[in-house]
Amino acid sequence: METNPYPQTAAVTKKTSKAAVASLVCGILGLCLLVPSLFGGILGIIALIKINKSQGTLKGSGLAIGGLVTSCLSIITAGIFASMLLPALARAKAKANRIKCVNNLGSIGKSLTGFADMNSQRLPWQLVGIQQANHQFNSPGVGAGSAAQVVNIAAMRSELQTPKILLSPSDPERMAGNEMLQANWMAASETDIAAGLSYVFAAPGGDVQRPSTVLALTRNIRTDLNSDWIGADEPGAEMNPNVMWGLNKSQGQLVLADGSARQSSNADLGMMGKITKNHVNSRGGLTKGNASPAVLR
Repeated sequence: METNPYPQTAAVTKKTSKAAVASLVCGILGLCLLVPSLFGGILGIIALIKINKSQGTLKGSGLAIGGLVTSCLSIITAGIFASMLLPALARAKAKANRIKCVNNLGSIGKSLTGFADMNSQRLPWQLVGIQQANHQFNSPGVGAGSAAQVVNIAAMRSELQTPKILLSPSDPERMAGNEMLQANWMAASETDIAAGLSYVFAAPGGDVQRPSTVLALTRNIRTDLNSDWIGADEPGAEMNPNVMWGLNKSQGQLVLADGSARQSSNADLGMMGKITKNHVNSRGGLTKGNASPAVLR
């Protein structure tokens, strides 16, 4: 009888790594959805480490590598799509904010018109002495000195109803000031109002009896209607307190005395701009001659 000098050992059945399988599944799913690919990459690495340390008891390195590859491909693809999509989303958001800003100015225009209807067709900057005294507005005969002073009139606050419309979505730096203004609307000072106000008024030229005149604009207009808009992309913009960081150069919004609110640009408000010419060359109303292009900040 022969004896085997070497002991017999049982054959080891290799098991497929579950992490490797999961990695491949997640990698495939990641081609459609980004999140699974993140898990697929992690599981693939874990599977390869376990397979290498298993001393041959685990198999599935090919599955793990396949999971890693598909996961990496899906992440790279997602990155490419994101780089293409994010600028488009940013432009869409900026466009939506400008539309909301136009709606705000439309509401402000209605408030100014409502105020004028109650004051012999005079806007706040056109009030005469007795009217100013009745509204406790400035000193009789002096007129408005700032945009915040216009809003500070009790009757104007009543017409506006809420300070939310005084903030442009394109003006994030005034958001904190406007939130404080909402919390203390009826008792707010002119300083409080100025901190949460995105708009300026086209005074003294704005006149409800001159439909083509401008009533209110975004505050990034330089000094008058003959100047351009200050944009966040303009050199030195960070030094200018009138920059609205949601708007680029030559972008702004305004409302006319006829109630129409719209987006605008330098082409509209430059020296030869149609809106500027219509504003300045308007006739009728409470003053004689050309309308002033100055604005109240």
